[in-house]
Amino acid sequence: MTNKARQVVVVVAVFVIALASLGTIIGLLVNTGQLSEYSDGFRYEVNGSKVTIVSYEGSDSDVVVPDKLKGHRVVGIAKDAFSTSASIVKSIKFNCTYSSFSIANEAFAKLTSLEKVVLPTNLKTISYGAFEGCTSLKSVIIPNSVTIIEDNAFKGCTSLNFIYSSDNYSTEGDNAIRNNALYLPTSLLEIGASAFEDCSAIANAYISKDLEKIGEKAFNECSNLTGLVVADGSEITSIGDYAFYNTTISSSVSTPLSFPNLVTIGAYAFGSVNTTYFTYMELPKTVTSIGEYAFTECDSLSKFVMAEDTKIETMGEGVFKGCTGLRNITLPTDIKEIPAKTFMGCYRLLYGDNDFVIGKSVESIGDGAFALYVGMGEKQSPADFMRHVITVDEENEHFAIIRLEDSRIEGNSNSTYRQGLLTDTNGTTIYAYYGSYDSKSYSPSTNGKTFRLLDVEGRTVQSVTTVKPYAFAGVKFDYIELPVTIKGLGEYAFYKSHVTTFYTSAIDWEFTENTFEKLNLNLEEDKKLVGTYPEMEVLLLQSKEGVEAFLRKLGEFGIRAGTYSGDLS
Repeated sequence: MTNKARQVVVVVAVFVIALASLGTIIGLLVNTGQLSEYSDGFRYEVNGSKVTIVSYEGSDSDVVVPDKLKGHRVVGIAKDAFSTSASIVKSIKFNCTYSSFSIANEAFAKLTSLEKVVLPTNLKTISYGAFEGCTSLKSVIIPNSVTIIEDNAFKGCTSLNFIYSSDNYSTEGDNAIRNNALYLPTSLLEIGASAFEDCSAIANAYISKDLEKIGEKAFNECSNLTGLVVADGSEITSIGDYAFYNTTISSSVSTPLSFPNLVTIGAYAFGSVNTTYFTYMELPKTVTSIGEYAFTECDSLSKFVMAEDTKIETMGEGVFKGCTGLRNITLPTDIKEIPAKTFMGCYRLLYGDNDFVIGKSVESIGDGAFALYVGMGEKQSPADFMRHVITVDEENEHFAIIRLEDSRIEGNSNSTYRQGLLTDTNGTTIYAYYGSYDSKSYSPSTNGKTFRLLDVEGRTVQSVTTVKPYAFAGVKFDYIELPVTIKGLGEYAFYKSHVTTFYTSAIDWEFTENTFEKLNLNLEEDKKLVGTYPEMEVLLLQSKEGVEAFLRKLGEFGIRAGTYSGDLS
């Protein structure tokens, strides 16, 4: 072979090798999904025989996603795939049948013109933020294969009011569903955090039996959500923090919300449910944990029942704070703690027809658990209700009641009522006061509404050394005199009370700058308060040694203080 022939062979061989290498490179690009192709308005990445749509570049307002593109099976939608068409696309229908079809996080987020979606069959997860901020979205058809609606999936979809599974429900015929409710698929096991938060158009929601978890803020601020229907035998075990906060869901004795397998209720889970139809709640014995303020500010909640054998392991503070309509409650027999602010402001409960009993197993009571103040400036105030008595089960080893002198107007037997103090067994620490002076129970010809710690025999109670926070919150009398034995006054001891002057001979007690503060809310913001209440003044017996130094100490906290002579008898 000549040299020239050899050169030709070498050139041909190099060319063949180059073509082979280029084919390998192209094959690698295709097989690694890095090659972008375009068809029918869709740009997609190819991975073998499958494609993922990465963007929609068409001009149609009603988009149909096909099962295949150029013979390749469509298996998923990438993040922000429709972001460039946010103002164009009004509906999306999927004809995709791939068994593991997936939608990436935030795939359709902020499509502000999108009104309707028909999701693909076999879809198992509606991903994080998939439709978040789609403010025009009204209806979604979900296949009965979806098991999880992830966090933020429909958050902020303020027009959304219709979701259903065509496998479970029909819009036609005698059993047709209405088009203004969420009919969640029977396959659904979990609703993620904030999944429907701020979906203010939702009026009704139907939850199937197999759902197990409702995440935190799942329906938070769904202010028009009134009808919540939970299937019989519901498997829900967990309701997260703020799950139904500021909704208008209903529950009554005749049509109760029932969660027979519920274990945990998160903080504020049913907080501020502001509707006249949320009047009744019954929890099963499976419940072990109730988060703080779980039912706070539910104004119409009047009856709350828990099974006697419920084993509560944890209960946060303020669970029923501000439930001004609460009149009847059943707590578990073995409950060991009544946390801080549990019944704060529940004046219909604590001034109701029946005595409130501290159970035999209660070992601790938190600050302000029985503090009353709601209604002080309303047309109907606690003074309009029958006096309530706090009692302690005779088997309880931690708490006791000190009966105080009955209040009566001489010659008027109808004005008599009982009053007393909830204390520890030694009578040294005051947790709460029950009863109060009002216009029906004191003689205006005497010293006005003056309160002293006098027992039923008319003797000063000398055992008390400590007054816990909020102990005298909301009381109606004007003046109070506490014995010399007092060594400590807790924060907000006279919170929102009518007390204007505090008399004592003691000068060595512990206190904070908030001890004598009566209002910590801005009067302009608190619409329930009417008028103003003057500052409290502390007056000490002027002959007591060390008074001047103690007055200076009070002054350092901005507490108005002075001295008095004589006594109040």
